[in-house]
Amino acid sequence: MFSHTTDLKQQIERILHWEQSSHWRLRDFESLSQLVFLHTNRQVDARELQAFWVSSVIPSQSFLDTLARYADYSDWNEFCTRNFYGEVGLDDESVTLHAPMWEIPIKWVILLCWLSLVASVLVAILLIWKH
Repeated sequence: MFSHTTDLKQQIERILHWEQSSHWRLRDFESLSQLVFLHTNRQVDARELQAFWVSSVIPSQSFLDTLARYADYSDWNEFCTRNFYGEVGLDDESVTLHAPMWEIPIKWVILLCWLSLVASVLVAILLIWKH
C-alpha cells in the first residue's frame, strides 16, 4: 500500500508541474485542495493533504478515491490495479541494460597521487633552481 500511495503522490506531482513537494507549504495544499474539488467535485481538506504528503497518513478510503479520481482513475482500487508492477526477477537469460562499471583499484589511485606529488616537488625544485 505504501508504494501505491507514493506512486499516487508522484503522479499528482507530475500533473501539477509545481516545485518539489518537500517545499510545499499549507497554501500549496490549499491550492491543491481547490484543484481537486474543481476536477472531482469532492472536497479534500488541505491539512489532510499535507499530512498525507508529509507522513503518508491516510484519513479514509474516500480520501484515496478522491485523489485517484484527480489523477484520472475511477477510484483507488483501479489506481492500484493499473499501477501494480508485480515482482521483477532476473534469470540467467536476462541482459543488463547498462555497461558494467570499470573501477580503478585503490592501489593505482594511491600510486597516481604519489607520482603527482613527486612530479610537483620536482617541478618546484627545477623552477627555484632555474630562477
